[in-house]
Amino acid sequence: MKVDGIRGWAVENAKSIADMLTGVRFFLALLIFLCAVFGEASLLPLVVCLTLLGWTTDVIDGKIARLDPLGRRTWVGDLDFAVDMFMVYSGLLYFITARFVPFWPFFLYMLYAGATAFIWTKKSVIMAQAAPIAAMPIIFSFLHAPLWGWIFLGWIALALALNWKRFMQEIEEFIQDVEEG
Repeated sequence: MKVDGIRGWAVENAKSIADMLTGVRFFLALLIFLCAVFGEASLLPLVVCLTLLGWTTDVIDGKIARLDPLGRRTWVGDLDFAVDMFMVYSGLLYFITARFVPFWPFFLYMLYAGATAFIWTKKSVIMAQAAPIAAMPIIFSFLHAPLWGWIFLGWIALALALNWKRFMQEIEEFIQDVEEG
């Protein structure tokens, strides 16, 4: 069944659009990584903005990918979670090089998380290890750039309000994955 208009076009091209958004998130993560190379604390607002844009593409690409009536998989779609983790750990690298957090404990944490993810490839294990790192942008923005902290908090509230049902599904999938061991 062919649907006309923008929705029809979006449904027909859902996987391509979702893949493009994943690619944009990868590019945003590269920019965060570049901020880490410079290691300047003054780049915090930019890192927070890039993070918010990245998580926005994540929310949107998931919704769009689920529009595909055939449920097709693509190699870019298969890398979606890896791109998410690249974004999270690029952020951690920024917080290390900009001296918001001490080098050795968090560098060792990155090595530990990488080794654990290599041994236990379960998504729930990787997500649990990434959760404290994913919280760093909002924590440090409240401490060092409060306006961005409030923007981030508003983004979280809006994202939850617009995606509550999907959020709860993600929580249930996470718990089920943990219970399956």
